[in-house]
Amino acid sequence: MLHRVVSVARACGVGIALSSLLSGGAHAADLLTKAPPLPYVDPADDFWTRPYLFGDLGRTKLKEQGISLALTFGDEAVTNISGGNKNTGANAGQLFFQAKFDMAKLAGIQGGLVGLTLVDRFGRNLNDEAGIPALQLTNEVFGRGNILRLTELYYSQKLFDDRLELKGGRLPVGSDFFFGLCEFINLTFCGGQPGNIQGGYIYNWPVSQWAGVVHYNFAKEFQLSVGVYDANPNYLTTSDSATYFLPGVPGSSPASGVLVPVELVWAPSGPLNGTWRFGGWYDSASTIDGGLPGIIAIVPGTGGVPDQNLGDQRGRYGVYESILQRLTVEGPKAQGWYTFLNTTVADHRTSYQDYQIAWGFRHTGTFASRPEDEVGFAVGTTHVNSAALTPNAGGNEVPIEAWYGWQATGWMNLKFDAQYVIHPGGRGYNVAGVKTDNAWVLGLRTLVHF
Repeated sequence: MLHRVVSVARACGVGIALSSLLSGGAHAADLLTKAPPLPYVDPADDFWTRPYLFGDLGRTKLKEQGISLALTFGDEAVTNISGGNKNTGANAGQLFFQAKFDMAKLAGIQGGLVGLTLVDRFGRNLNDEAGIPALQLTNEVFGRGNILRLTELYYSQKLFDDRLELKGGRLPVGSDFFFGLCEFINLTFCGGQPGNIQGGYIYNWPVSQWAGVVHYNFAKEFQLSVGVYDANPNYLTTSDSATYFLPGVPGSSPASGVLVPVELVWAPSGPLNGTWRFGGWYDSASTIDGGLPGIIAIVPGTGGVPDQNLGDQRGRYGVYESILQRLTVEGPKAQGWYTFLNTTVADHRTSYQDYQIAWGFRHTGTFASRPEDEVGFAVGTTHVNSAALTPNAGGNEVPIEAWYGWQATGWMNLKFDAQYVIHPGGRGYNVAGVKTDNAWVLGLRTLVHF
């Protein structure tokens, strides 16, 4: 999800600006899970160990002048060996470009920053290709259209010794709220969790909205954040570039309301640092899709078939927590064990998926000879509203995932991944009401810094 004042997540090996990159389908959340090493500055450095495939290319000099550039390619190739109605494979990914302009160096405006992020996605969704009726994507980077999107275009101004940050422009919610790791391929464990289960009106990465955000550091380890986002389903379009790319008006239809997230962050410092987030949101829109009368829960995978009409009630809301905590210190380069715990509960009267929980571990420095290799394990659950009119009502989809991350070169990382999805869809039923088996999914994530 770099521009945040709270930097503990970066100390834990996770870049905040990149936390949203992979949240597929529902958002982002993104293929970058941590910032690349420092820019390559030694022309004698080896091709295999330098942090960027094409070398420095003058980026070190540009950074000294106030311009930081990054270009990263991420890909997820997955295949199911059980579950769904056939065994097949799918591939999806994205190309990510980011530019940051330090206005203190460029224009003498202390504390000013301009940010630009472009995301171009491609590929197919394994759930659809294999007929797996899962609530959460099994290759999370897929989604929101195979198009080039304007994901961020904002101005940020820090004031009062950086205690206050004012930020505005085109922003995805997950860049400033709902922070979560994006080191797994199942969407349950990736990116801003509220957007995972409320993707109909919380648009995670790479979708951006007109928004304004305030971050206030009222104590050394505490920050309070409030945001206001234009709630308009037109942002989800894949056919109108004036809406999804250009920073123009959000479409021909008026906004259906505003989304207001509020978040409190505690960032304990020291060797065992962490980031503890507690928050909630309120959306003033009266319909999930901006066009249906009343508050309606939608059956996933049906293209908008209403599952339950709950009447003309205005407003949707929820609460969440997101914890990232370092458990051990085993070396000078962030080696050790880390854990995360995410919990989101959405209001029962408007939500088809009304809660999600994800818990996992990551270890950096798997072997003494491989200090940058990692292993990860996670288990989670997504619950279907018991009031939904579907065979999956009241059920829990339970994914389990494990991976090994191999830092193949200084500029390329490979993750070998295995998922086991229990009761996909909540109870295993597809749209036709046919019970399907639990799904085994194998995958490979490739990440290249250019």
